[in-house]
Amino acid sequence: MMWAQEVLALSRRWLLMTLRERLNLLFSVLQPAVWLVFFAGSLGGAMDARVVGTTDYLAFAVPGIIAFTVVGNGVSAAMPLLFDKETGYLDKLMSMPIRRSSLIVSRFVFQMGMNSAQVLVILLVALVLGVRPATGLAGVLAILVTAALLTLAMTAAAMALACAVPSHGTFFAVTGFASLPLLFMSNAFVPLTAMPAWMQVVARANPLTYAIEAMRLLMLDGWSAGLPVAMGALVLASALLLVVGAWQFGRQTSERVA
Repeated sequence: MMWAQEVLALSRRWLLMTLRERLNLLFSVLQPAVWLVFFAGSLGGAMDARVVGTTDYLAFAVPGIIAFTVVGNGVSAAMPLLFDKETGYLDKLMSMPIRRSSLIVSRFVFQMGMNSAQVLVILLVALVLGVRPATGLAGVLAILVTAALLTLAMTAAAMALACAVPSHGTFFAVTGFASLPLLFMSNAFVPLTAMPAWMQVVARANPLTYAIEAMRLLMLDGWSAGLPVAMGALVLASALLLVVGAWQFGRQTSERVA
């Protein structure tokens, strides 16, 4: 019970920090919808339906836009922890009688809520533009679950990096270098079959690929046989990244307490 109170209190802190910058919050929520309208709209006419597998490129691109949003938010999720470490506020939190796990879990809870709001905005805009998920309302809930798993994986990876690097400059350099390759080395905007053989190998090791595949099946094909495979691979990748993130956070905070 005390642990749950700690998580809620720290989650409230993240929420208050976000609400103080309302304009930033507004643009953060609306930006993915803008990407969907302009990016997918501009590429749709250039895509061959025989390669993509559907004439509705907008529906094909919705999972990619969701994944793109989650990757960006994963980087943003680690920034408060990074600045807390640099300013010394993390040391103050460590001196309080709270469990260290509540710090990282509260960030996951807050980030999942933010990402869920953005995913709903993306799906609503897609609905206005004529996109209808093949799995209906139940599929929308499944897409939210898939996005939450991907959020867990990306946030854990970013927080592990934030704990490992010496400064925010290094953090931004690494994430700026890795974010776009991570996205484009997946099936976000083109199918795997359209990639060179070496890129397909890299994409199959990318957790984004399985999250996007699961959401794309829910959008276009319905409850197909490939869905459990994609979800299983995503759950495994999320669990591995969560273990790495928790280990790195525990090691960093143990050193600071010592």
